[in-house]
Amino acid sequence: MIPEHYWRIARRWFWLIGGIAIGCAVFAVFAVGSVAGSAEPGYSSAVTLGVTRIVSFGGTVTVGGQGDPQLLANYTENVATRGSTPQFLRRLNDELEKEGLIIPDAALARKIDFVANPGLFRVDIVAEADTPEDAQLMSETTAELLVAEVTAEETRIKQSLTTATEQQQTELLANLNQVYADRIARLSALGEPALREALDNLIRSGIGSDLNATFATLVQDLARITADPQLAVLNSEAQSLERQLGDLSDSQRSFSDDILRGDPVSIVDPVDTVQLAPETSLRTRDLALMGLVVGLVMGWIVATIVDGQVMGRRFERAKEEEWETTTTEGMARYFSHD
Repeated sequence: MIPEHYWRIARRWFWLIGGIAIGCAVFAVFAVGSVAGSAEPGYSSAVTLGVTRIVSFGGTVTVGGQGDPQLLANYTENVATRGSTPQFLRRLNDELEKEGLIIPDAALARKIDFVANPGLFRVDIVAEADTPEDAQLMSETTAELLVAEVTAEETRIKQSLTTATEQQQTELLANLNQVYADRIARLSALGEPALREALDNLIRSGIGSDLNATFATLVQDLARITADPQLAVLNSEAQSLERQLGDLSDSQRSFSDDILRGDPVSIVDPVDTVQLAPETSLRTRDLALMGLVVGLVMGWIVATIVDGQVMGRRFERAKEEEWETTTTEGMARYFSHD
């Protein structure tokens, strides 16, 4: 239940509270609304990058619809995440400073946003600035730097794979030459009759277009005719090494510059700069309501202070009047007693 004291203040000073509330509402509508609506408009510049391929350290290459699409989708998210790292933002800030645009690192992180679309293998770069020139410069520089860094990363991976592949090829060729030599030595030890019989069988069955497979078949027949398990093992080792060399050659060709042309990340949609809509401001009704509420609070505080002062003065006057009355009555009794 509201105390009588508060009711008395509300009844006595309602005009003061109401006047302050109305004044605050008017001030909020005209003064605050005009200040909020006078802010300079901003600009947004967007550019879209397309992730076309990924070369993994395992030597696999995913290009468009070839390979594992989930791997390319994950790589798309990785490219977007790379743009948000402090290291990338620091390098981006250095590039912007070269163009004459100086932005603190903390502010730059708030002005540029990277949005990945793994389903379409795209990365959207959105930059905001006070002028269209700055916004466009930020988005273009960001896109160019991101493309350059991803391309440089792919180049390093390809160089590493090429070095490793060449080393493996050298080792496999050395092993294969040794196996060839051992196989020839083993064939020489079989004697002419065995070789003639194997050749006769091969001619009767027909010689195919693949001479390497034909020779392997001949050696396999000789191993079976002569019951020589060592020759069969050497022949199998030679075929296995040949397959490994073929796989290495195919893998090296898949990530060679002759096959992979262009950049792994490229600009799909060019830079598009637009003016941002004004920030959503409070409606006149909301501003008036907020001003009215603030005014009621301020009016109540002022009314309480004024009421306290008025009541204090009345109390003092009442005490003075009471003292004067008491003094007058005392003097009257004194003189009447005399």
